[in-house]
Amino acid sequence: MGKSAVEPLTEALKDEDQAVRSAAAWSLGDIRDASAVQPLIQALKDEDPAVRSTVAWSLGHIQDTTAVQPLIGVVKDEDESVRSAAAGALGKIRETAGLESLIQVLKHEYQAVRCAAAWSLGEIGDTRAVRPLIQSLKDQDQAVRSTAAWSLGDIRDASAVQPLLQTLKDKDQAVRSTTAWSLGQIGDAKTVQPLIEAMNDKSRAVRAAAAAALGHMRDAGAVQPLVNALKDEDHGVRSAAAWSLGDIGDARAFQPLV
Repeated sequence: MGKSAVEPLTEALKDEDQAVRSAAAWSLGDIRDASAVQPLIQALKDEDPAVRSTVAWSLGHIQDTTAVQPLIGVVKDEDESVRSAAAGALGKIRETAGLESLIQVLKHEYQAVRCAAAWSLGEIGDTRAVRPLIQSLKDQDQAVRSTAAWSLGDIRDASAVQPLLQTLKDKDQAVRSTTAWSLGQIGDAKTVQPLIEAMNDKSRAVRAAAAAALGHMRDAGAVQPLVNALKDEDHGVRSAAAWSLGDIGDARAFQPLV
């Protein structure tokens, strides 16, 4: 299906059956033709939330900045799935015009909407989102905390290091694992020792993420702890440690790797 299908599909956005309208919106997003943007913006007002949600996804897929303001309006939609789709679409477009709206959505009552907003802020990558995302590290929902940690790693701002070090002690292993990854992305030298300690975590996912993060940072002080991790009971941890030792490139790792 190519550009020749755009006009028939935009007509199908007006079909009496909601399943047809939704399928048409999805296909227009797949084709990614700019001529579909205005008809899709009109379809954001569809009476059916499933259609509106698909339309929002498609606008994000096309990535035309014309859709930013309409999507900002839909972030306040009465339906949770539509709000989540709109927040996610704004992140795909990566336009800072949606920044303030997404920051406000971080406080939304629904977890899925907060997650979508946190992810989108990381995709946009504006440092103005760092402070609000740090606040989201304390969210009651583990998925939101994990997504906020991930996005802070994407933005790579040093002011997030201390809050992330606190989150490295989170009660949820997925949050701790994502936090370890993010600290590796930021690459601040003062996180080396906490990441070394995280390789003793009871969760194998956290140990593997910490090992991988240390390799990303390429600090020679991590060589011996990574050599020790080559004997971890979990193959994922051993693999991450071996890979990281190769990244660091210290001769001390040669014999243990052999």
